[in-house]
Amino acid sequence: MAFPGNLEVWALTHDAPLRNALADESVFVRGWRNWRALMAGEVDPTHPVANMLRVESMLARSGADHKRMRGLVQAAFTRRRVEALRPRIEEITNELLDRMAESDGVVDLKAAYSFPLPIRVISELLGLNEEDHLTLQTLVTRTLSGTDPEANADAFTFVASLIEAKRKNLDDGLISAMIEARAEDGDRLSETELIHNTLLLIIGGFETTMGMISNSVQLLLTHPDQLHLLRTGQASWENAIEECLRFESAVVMLPFLYTTRDVEIDGITIPAGDAVLIGFGPANRDPQAYDDPDRFDITRPRPRHLAFGHGAHLCLGAALARLELLIALPALFERFPDITLVGEAPPTPTVFMNHPLSRPVLLRPKP
Repeated sequence: MAFPGNLEVWALTHDAPLRNALADESVFVRGWRNWRALMAGEVDPTHPVANMLRVESMLARSGADHKRMRGLVQAAFTRRRVEALRPRIEEITNELLDRMAESDGVVDLKAAYSFPLPIRVISELLGLNEEDHLTLQTLVTRTLSGTDPEANADAFTFVASLIEAKRKNLDDGLISAMIEARAEDGDRLSETELIHNTLLLIIGGFETTMGMISNSVQLLLTHPDQLHLLRTGQASWENAIEECLRFESAVVMLPFLYTTRDVEIDGITIPAGDAVLIGFGPANRDPQAYDDPDRFDITRPRPRHLAFGHGAHLCLGAALARLELLIALPALFERFPDITLVGEAPPTPTVFMNHPLSRPVLLRPKP
C-alpha cells in the first residue's frame, strides 16, 4: 500500500492472517525502531506517518515490555472504575438529548452528541477540564490525519502540561492513578510513558466511540429493516452494536507491525524489518471469515470482529466503548423516533479512521 509522499508498506487485510500476526509476537513486533527502512534512512524521518510512529506507549511495545506497561495502566483503568461510570454516562446522555430536543430541527449529530458524550466521559475518567475539550479534539484529529508532521510534538507538549498539573494536585482521576501506580516490585511508569499512554487513552477514549456513534446511527437509518427489528424486540442492541462495529469500524487501519524475519503469507514473502499495516476495516469484511460480509445484518451470529484488535493488544477501553454505545444509541432512537438523515456527511480527512466530519440529522422529538 502507498501512503502520500511515496511511502510504501505492506498491509494485512484478511481476518486469519491478521489475527495470526497480531497473536505471534515472535514474528510481528511493534515499535518504530524495528522498521529497518526508517532506521536505515530509506524513509524520510520527517514524513508525517514516520513522525506519528514515534511513540512510547504500550501500543508500540511487544512482549514483556508491553505486558509490564499495560499492567501498570490496567491497574488504574479497572473494570470497576468503568462500570462505576454508568450513571454518569446516562446523565450526560440525557442532558445532551434534552439540549438537542430544544432545537427541533436539523442538528449536526456529531457536534451535538457523538463528540460531547465520549469526550466528557473520558475527561471525567482521566480528570481533565471541560475547557480542554476543543484543544484535545483538534490535537487528536491532527495526530490521526497522518499528514501533519507537527501533530505528535504538539500533542505530547499539551499532555505533559496536563500531567504536571495533576502532580501538583492529585485527584481520583485516571491520570493521577497512573502517576501513583506501582507494580509489586516498585516499578512505575516513566515520565515519557505517562505522557504517551495518557495521549493513547485520550485518543482511544473518545475518537473511536465518537466515530462509532455517528457510524451506527447512519447505518441504522439507511437500513430501516434492521432498525425495525430493534424497535420490535426481534434483535438486541448488544448484537446490533457488534454488527455496527464489524461493518463500519471507526478504526480502518493502524500502523505498524514489523517483521522480525522473512515471513511468507499466502505465497508472498515479506522481508525482515518491513512495516506491515494493520487493516482492521477490510479484515472485518473478509468473505473467508463472514458470510455475505457486505450485508449489514444485526441478526448475524455475534461476529468475532477486529474492531477492538486481537491478542495481547486487545483494546483496553473496549468495555467502556461498548457501555457508551449501549447507552447512547437506544436513548437517541427512543427520544427521537422519527430521526432522519439530511444532507451530506463528508468523511473526516484521515487515512486511519472512518467516520464523518459532520452528520446532519433532522430531529422530531417523541411527543
